[in-house]
Amino acid sequence: MRHEIKKISKIVDELTTLFLRDDTNEVEFRIITGKDRTVIKIVDYNTHYSDKTIDHFRTTFNRQRQYEIEEYYWQLAGENDDDDEITLIGAMIDTAIVEKRDGNLYLELIRINEQT
Repeated sequence: MRHEIKKISKIVDELTTLFLRDDTNEVEFRIITGKDRTVIKIVDYNTHYSDKTIDHFRTTFNRQRQYEIEEYYWQLAGENDDDDEITLIGAMIDTAIVEKRDGNLYLELIRINEQT
């Protein structure tokens, strides 16, 4: 589990930057660490994101985790202000639930811990 805490921190940092840059007024993060997985739960209250952008998040975050990319590029998260950062997050998580309910955006990102 080399660098696991730093990788989780990079994911949260990148998402925090994204939400704040996009004029989010209230966002909540919860990180739940377990023996076999880490779950990052995010609520963007009164979200400004369009349905099209939310669909883009859903698609990007639910691509297959790419261990090779993660191992070499996770340290570069935050270096760009473009869509590549969202793609990198998608490569670092195993699955995501992305929903818009009652005007709020709910994200649940699940990262299975590496077996040592």
